[in-house]
Amino acid sequence: MRLHQTLEKYLPLIGNMLIPAALFAYVLFSYLLQDEFIYDSSLTYHWLFFSLSSVNFIVLLYFNQGRLLFFNTVIVLGYILLNHLKILFGSEYADTPWFENLVFFLFLDMLIFYRVHSRKFLGKTSLLMLVVIILEYTLSEQLSRYGWGISFYYYGIDIYPTILALAVCFMSLYYAIRDGKLTDYNIFFASLCVFCGIAYSENHYGLSLFFALSQIIIGIDIIYNLVYHHYYDGTTELYSRKSYQHQSEHFPQKYCLGIISIDAYDKLQSNLGRKSANSVVKMLARIIAQNNPDDTVYRYDDDEFVVLYKTLDKKETFSRLDEIRRLIAGLSFEYSTSQKPLKLTVSCSVAEKKRSDFNAAEVLARADAAMRKTLKFSHNVTSQG
Repeated sequence: MRLHQTLEKYLPLIGNMLIPAALFAYVLFSYLLQDEFIYDSSLTYHWLFFSLSSVNFIVLLYFNQGRLLFFNTVIVLGYILLNHLKILFGSEYADTPWFENLVFFLFLDMLIFYRVHSRKFLGKTSLLMLVVIILEYTLSEQLSRYGWGISFYYYGIDIYPTILALAVCFMSLYYAIRDGKLTDYNIFFASLCVFCGIAYSENHYGLSLFFALSQIIIGIDIIYNLVYHHYYDGTTELYSRKSYQHQSEHFPQKYCLGIISIDAYDKLQSNLGRKSANSVVKMLARIIAQNNPDDTVYRYDDDEFVVLYKTLDKKETFSRLDEIRRLIAGLSFEYSTSQKPLKLTVSCSVAEKKRSDFNAAEVLARADAAMRKTLKFSHNVTSQG
């Protein structure tokens, strides 16, 4: 039993890291085992990096995905400056304070990224961070002009950027294990790519190869998230309204639909703010999912969940929903350590599929009509349609 629980906990983590790990391992061993490096190949990866980074930047900017966009901006800026140093100083670039300062600030900015990972790219905090980055590289240039490098060598290893690089990898891996999300694993392996790209930067092939791989991994994450957020709700990780509309075409001949609506949701969001309200909704969604382990739960609207009951009749569904309603009414939600626990209620309704119903929309409309009729007079109730 203990082995089963362990596998159940860690197998999804292994699955999430499989693709980026396989790509990174393949490229790393291919590079280490290759004897000759063709200049044309390095140019191919060089332009592949800029092509992929441009596409990634445009897509991320369009969807305002600050988390990856900020991270990717730091990588692109670092790659451009590294190539500039190689052109400027030739084979001696790694011995210059310019290189020492660049690597230090590159990993420092990647570490700072984790402090603003939930911010939108066009928000005030991220724009401030971009200003800080510009000031950092301005300082780096001035220090380099005077021959000052932010470095401390021990056995030939520059300790400061190495510590920062390890911190970046540790932080990204920590988020990956804690949340189990593919994005965190992709960020971890993209960070390893940047580290290897700098470590093997004396060979232009190695530099362009590993930085291009970082863009491939980020591109995979973008595609995954576009598909994921099409079918799943980003806040609760339940099926989304679009998933319901798609799956409702394949519902069985007999089923019941239950609606769970958060009472006074607009007031809740106004009083708590969007972020805290989302935390409460996330806790509420977890309770609903845990009490419907064999049924399909959708987040149909901001304040509304729809549950598909394939094996229960109308009476049993009513009883299940009313039990959930009473459970939630008796709970207190702690969404912040500095705020008092919140009391919350929901209202529920149920409708059963009839032979005369043409599709699931008619069943849902009947449950919704019962809900709206009841809410005109009261809250924290369960009704039938």
